[in-house]
Amino acid sequence: MQGYSPTSCWSRGQAWGIYGFTTMYRRTGLPEFRDTARRMADYALSVLTPDHVPVWDYRSPLGANDVKDASAGAIMACGLVGTCLTTKSARAEAILARGTRNRPSEDGVEVSLPYGDYYLFEAILRVLKPTQLAKAIGL
Repeated sequence: MQGYSPTSCWSRGQAWGIYGFTTMYRRTGLPEFRDTARRMADYALSVLTPDHVPVWDYRSPLGANDVKDASAGAIMACGLVGTCLTTKSARAEAILARGTRNRPSEDGVEVSLPYGDYYLFEAILRVLKPTQLAKAIGL
């Protein structure tokens, strides 16, 4: 379990769900996949904090004051919030800072995560080189 509890909403898991259903829609054209991705995204967007960086678990009892997971934002929104760039972070080993690997185990809290960078790059390529990206990864 990566979330706060079995009934909570781990933001990165939610983001992967959005990403996965969107990918399946692109590959199949089936509206059920698109509709599921939209419902998942609607929820995630409705619970974002004012800085637009997802809390590691949307239903954390600490709410907006809990630690963030920028990788969830990169995966979910194919975007980047300026406060997550590592330009002034001594703790960062990548482009995105403020990712959270496993909050319940206190393992990798607000650190750089390679998959956050991957999805950030993919999102940028989707905007700048959509045809080439689709051809390269089969979407």
